[in-house]
Amino acid sequence: MQRYIISLYIIFSFVLPQSLYSDTSKNAEIFGSRPDIYEVRISPNGRYIGVQQKTEETVIVKILDLDNSQLINVHDFGKKGRISDFFWATDNRLVFSVTRPDSRSTAEFSIGQLVAADLDGKNTKLIAGYGSAPDHLQGVRNRAKSNPERPASIVHRLPDDDDHILVNFFDNAGFNDLAKLNIVNGKVTFITRSPVIYPTWVFNNKGNLMGVWTSNLENTSEIYLFKPNLPSGSLSSRECGSANNCYVPPIREDNKMPGWVFFKDFDFPKTASIEGFSPNGKMMITEYMDQDTTGLYEYDLKRNSYELIYRNPRVDLTGVASSIDDGPYGIRIDDGKPEYLYLSEPNRLKDLHIKFFNAFPESKTMLTSRSTDYSRAVGYVSADDNPGIYYLLDVKKNQIAPLGRFWSKTSYDALAKMEVYDFKNKHGDLIQSYFTRAVGKDNAPTIIMPHGGPWARDMWGFHPEVQFLAAEGFNVIQNNIRGSSGYGLKHMKEVYGNFDTVLEDMFDSLDFFDKKGLIDKSNVCIYGGSYGGYASTQAPMMRPDLFRCAISEAGLYDINAQYKSGDIRWARGGKKFLEATFGDGDEAIEQSPVNYVNKLKTPFMIIHGGKDLRTPYKEAVTFMKELDKNGISYEKMIIEKEGHGFSEEKNRIEKLKRISAFFNKYLTT
Repeated sequence: MQRYIISLYIIFSFVLPQSLYSDTSKNAEIFGSRPDIYEVRISPNGRYIGVQQKTEETVIVKILDLDNSQLINVHDFGKKGRISDFFWATDNRLVFSVTRPDSRSTAEFSIGQLVAADLDGKNTKLIAGYGSAPDHLQGVRNRAKSNPERPASIVHRLPDDDDHILVNFFDNAGFNDLAKLNIVNGKVTFITRSPVIYPTWVFNNKGNLMGVWTSNLENTSEIYLFKPNLPSGSLSSRECGSANNCYVPPIREDNKMPGWVFFKDFDFPKTASIEGFSPNGKMMITEYMDQDTTGLYEYDLKRNSYELIYRNPRVDLTGVASSIDDGPYGIRIDDGKPEYLYLSEPNRLKDLHIKFFNAFPESKTMLTSRSTDYSRAVGYVSADDNPGIYYLLDVKKNQIAPLGRFWSKTSYDALAKMEVYDFKNKHGDLIQSYFTRAVGKDNAPTIIMPHGGPWARDMWGFHPEVQFLAAEGFNVIQNNIRGSSGYGLKHMKEVYGNFDTVLEDMFDSLDFFDKKGLIDKSNVCIYGGSYGGYASTQAPMMRPDLFRCAISEAGLYDINAQYKSGDIRWARGGKKFLEATFGDGDEAIEQSPVNYVNKLKTPFMIIHGGKDLRTPYKEAVTFMKELDKNGISYEKMIIEKEGHGFSEEKNRIEKLKRISAFFNKYLTT
């Protein structure tokens, strides 16, 4: 594949990045700041781009003319709302999602408002959400399906319809409505109601509704199909078209929801998602089937057969890329570093992504948008030492040109590389880890940094806190210990009712990296957030000999408390999830740090937000009271209006300063 010529073509300004400093305050400002550019998207005709950008007061969207390098307009809603997302509905009109500041916390919250405006700012109108009803209906209780005043989210652009988009209107009971929304006058045309609560809607390339997938109260994933829009002959046969790989769906119909038919379900913890429909009408689903890792399957709804397209024996699929015109075209997996695999069928968006990837083969690459004729596209490139850069791909000019940096304050020079290592724990399980070396420093102290979740995983790429610690002179270890997602069901399920024992993988990793001569295991501290906060509290209790200090941010201190507080229990299937994964009663008591406070001999710091809903602050207070009762000293940083992780820049910056000072107090530097 021909490598594209890279040429400089900056069309909007950004602050020149600062170099890394030995001064902690400056490093904290660099890596604690929020990104400057949230998104860049190109118009359907390929002439304009919209740039979603942070200012000191709010978030704006700049409209720029690519051909003339001119600023056309700046969309700024001021006190009426902060722009959280946008997209091009037509060449001339955009639709924005807006949020409001929460007076009780530092977070923004959505009330489902959608605003449409011409690219030059004219004809701006609130078309959905609170306040969008016609004047004569303002303040009137209106349950009509044509009422636009309900919270809404955008689900499809409808490329062949310049007047409408498809939106999801939220219902208090969760059975959401799908409707056409006029982007000029806000008129609503009801299409159908979801047969399940909290649906993910699925469409074909024309915007025709094809199905939904969701999870029920038992945490079983379910797929329903919308029969009126399926290819002719679909689901009509009750026999298999071939002896192998046969699936005859049960096809349960619901008289209350005409047109919807049940297709398949998947018992927890297995999940599935519809990835799209190919031009020939076949449906693609990511699921486990009877294997340990997820695979991409293609279902022939006429022949009642399925075919495995791809499965990796070690890692789950990270994602499936799809084109609104031509259907799914590629797969991403992350076995250490990202790898992109492409389906063999013709696909115009695939061709663009291949050109883009070949220009940046050692990076993460994605396309944010493209013109209708596929002559231009905007792509995003990032890596372990690259916070992110947006580029314009121009097929006719055979050019890829930089547009601007994702994170202008953060240095793009002298950042640390992230190395991938695999080792076997004492049980023989393969554990994948990432190691980031301290910048410009040999024999550096080490921070082991467990991730949250635990049903999550660390990825190769730019991580601001990791880069901050490296700039401050610390090595960083990130382990995808047992319980991490992404490495198959067996690896993930090891943590169920077993939150503490899997932490032994971290202990084994210190031996591994010490034997390789990369660290000194006698000079290590631990720091993590959420489940990582749990790990940073429980691990020093289990192995006080391994850690010189520990910092827990938004930590989980009492597992049983999750059944009475925290937001997981209110989520759909939340109680079942807690029962299946956390454990309760004596099992939870044995795994909860609050019950072993007397074993904490390691210098300790606790960081928490007063408005944390996931791991409520009151549980952190209980833990600190136990520390006080046992005469154990500790440092703390409590921010009353922060939630589960700090969002306000000044708090993020101060947190990094406090973290560095704490580590420098107890580690040999």
